[in-house]
Amino acid sequence: MALEPTARLSFRQHAQGGEVKPEPSEPEYRQLTGRRHLLLLIHGYNNNLKVGEEAYRGFEALQRELANLDDDTPVAGGRLIQVYWPGDADWGIVSPLFYPWSIERARRTAVALAATLARAARESGHKQLDIVAHSMGCRLTLELLKALRSKSDITVGRVVLMAGAVPTFMLEPRPDRHELRDAFDKVLSEAGLSLYSSSDLVLSVAFRLGQSAATGEGFFPTALGHEFWADAVAPVKLTQQENPNAGHSDYWGWKQKPQSLACARAANARVKEFLRFERPGARAPAERDTVERETQDERATGAARQTIERAT
Repeated sequence: MALEPTARLSFRQHAQGGEVKPEPSEPEYRQLTGRRHLLLLIHGYNNNLKVGEEAYRGFEALQRELANLDDDTPVAGGRLIQVYWPGDADWGIVSPLFYPWSIERARRTAVALAATLARAARESGHKQLDIVAHSMGCRLTLELLKALRSKSDITVGRVVLMAGAVPTFMLEPRPDRHELRDAFDKVLSEAGLSLYSSSDLVLSVAFRLGQSAATGEGFFPTALGHEFWADAVAPVKLTQQENPNAGHSDYWGWKQKPQSLACARAANARVKEFLRFERPGARAPAERDTVERETQDERATGAARQTIERAT
């Protein structure tokens, strides 16, 4: 089967709302088996199929602009995989109230995605992943790391968490807290980048209300994507950078208002730098040596974190 320049995996049963589909279609799945290196794009909460597609188109358009690519050259060397998941509801004007239930959808999608990736690795060899996620897609990403802890034939190199709808307390290294920190430390082999904005009203108000309404999700917690996490217990491998003046939707690049587009362009430039997208004519990502998982002591050296310094 010929590989598409950009592939997709849909865990949606419907274009709007609906439950998590256990696995993607067979043609979508076969796009995984033909690739060794994968860059997963994971959209956020309250995005139906159409909005998700617009977000990913915006990302590709800005990456083409930043790399000066023509229309025939695949973005990121042809390793993009668009992930679609039902983090929305078909509730009309009250659909935004679905937030507390979308958390469980993110968990179930993460399990289904991990099973799909594991199947592809068994059938076609080791897979190297990088991930770019937004909003609740960042929670899905961390749940995915948790689901991949026992998958030795899958390596997760770098992840970018844009406007992360994840309570910071869930990434604290305390036994009475969440398993997400353990997964972040043990599964991520290189580094993570959190892009945040203190101008994000969704994370400063709606996120805290939604999390408080969900069982076991904290009481008015602080979102990772809202402000710099200066706590000494923040993950050592996590770099943080502010995206000044960015609203919650100002990251992918699908909004065309000048201020929104400027913020999205800045975010995409940081993604491009952090994930080390190849220049035209450079070595293809598929030829990059597989990154072996390190022990926790080896990771403590911080060598992979020197790409971007933390913002103050």
